[in-house]
Amino acid sequence: MMRKNFLALCFLVVGCAVATAQKSTKDDYHDFTVYRTTKGNEIDINKIKALLAQKDQLTVKQLANVEYHLGRMYEEIGKPDDALLHYTESIKGEPNYSVIHRAMGFIYLNKTKPFVQQMNEASAAKNVVANTKAFKSYKAMVQKALPHLEKYQACEPDEDTLMIITNLYKSIKEQQLFAALPERLKVLAQNCVSLLEDE
Repeated sequence: MMRKNFLALCFLVVGCAVATAQKSTKDDYHDFTVYRTTKGNEIDINKIKALLAQKDQLTVKQLANVEYHLGRMYEEIGKPDDALLHYTESIKGEPNYSVIHRAMGFIYLNKTKPFVQQMNEASAAKNVVANTKAFKSYKAMVQKALPHLEKYQACEPDEDTLMIITNLYKSIKEQQLFAALPERLKVLAQNCVSLLEDE
C-alpha cells in the first residue's frame, strides 16, 4: 500500500514537472512575442537563445519565428555568420518566407566583396592564376546568393533587386540561367509568405 502511494506520488510529481516545463515554455514564448521586434541586443539575444534551448516544446512555426528573430538580431549587431546559421534553420520551418530570402541573399552578396577586391588586385598585377582563383570563389558565393534573391524578387518584385540579379548573372557569365529567369520567377511566385505565423 505504501509502495503504491509512493509510486502515485512519483507519477504526480513527474506529471507536475512536465506541466510546469510546458507552461514555462509557453510563457517564455509569449514574452518573446513582446520583445522580438526590438533592435538586436545582447540581452534579448540571450533570452532567445534560452528559449531556443526548449525547442522540443515549440511548434514548427514557433521555432521558425524564434530562429528568424535570433538571426535578425545577430545581423543587426554585425554578426552575419551567426545570422546565416539561424536564418537557415528558420527557413526549414517556412521555406517561402520572402524576408529571410532577402536577408540571406544580401549577406551572401556582401561576402563576395573580398573576392571582387582580389580579382581587381590580380587584374592590376596581371596575375592570371590569382584572378582565376578569386573568380571561382566569387562565383561560388554569387551562386549561394542568387536563389535567395530570386525568391525575394518573385515574391516582392523590385527594380533594384532585379538589376542586382541581372548584373550578378552577367558577372559570372551565366547567360542561359539568366535567360530562364522570368520563367523561374513565375514558378517561385506561386508560394510566397510575407508574415511568419506563430501557430
